[in-house]
Amino acid sequence: MKHNDIQLIKKIIAECNDIIRYTSKIDEKMFLENDIYQKATAMSLLNIGEHANSLTREIWDDYQEIEWRKIVGLRNIVAHGYGELDMEIPLLLSQFENLIK
Repeated sequence: MKHNDIQLIKKIIAECNDIIRYTSKIDEKMFLENDIYQKATAMSLLNIGEHANSLTREIWDDYQEIEWRKIVGLRNIVAHGYGELDMEIPLLLSQFENLIK
């Protein structure tokens, strides 16, 4: 695995951990009523999509169980507001941690 890919995966893991940190002490109702939590989470999702899109296609090919296009697509929804953003958060952390073990 290329050094740059490892660095990007570590950034994705950090963003996943940030989302968990933002949301772990609140319930869904609090999350949906507080735009600060939503905006912080949206920014992390945008960053995850940016980093995933910057990974080599070799990584995409080697780890096809990860839904790369959906991750990048979610980034586009967050960035450009295509449709309505559903704030249900997918848990990607374990998949990415397994990539660098």
